[in-house]
Amino acid sequence: MSVVLQRESTEYVYLGVTGDPPTVGAEVAYLPAGTRPTEPDWHAAVVVGVGHALWDDAASSDVTGDYYVARLIGGYGGNDLVLTPGDYQPWVRLTDTIEQPVRITPVALEIA
Repeated sequence: MSVVLQRESTEYVYLGVTGDPPTVGAEVAYLPAGTRPTEPDWHAAVVVGVGHALWDDAASSDVTGDYYVARLIGGYGGNDLVLTPGDYQPWVRLTDTIEQPVRITPVALEIA
């Protein structure tokens, strides 16, 4: 699956995750395919579960999961995650009390 954002847009991108939500937090990295994230690539993200203000928007996307990880992308309002046109592979890092799994998501992101 691919999500396409126009470079002039600022909006949330949702990544579906299965299993239990992390208790500490989540981060995302958007990198060209074949590139592994390093520490500076990670950006704080929002964990969106049932009842969260973004739940309806996330659930209406084509992404599926038990919960979602959401990150605002684009420069409007001083947002700090701005991507240049191209194709990106999203990664998620979920931090819990004793685990920190890192996963490549099945969703590709294109900035047009």
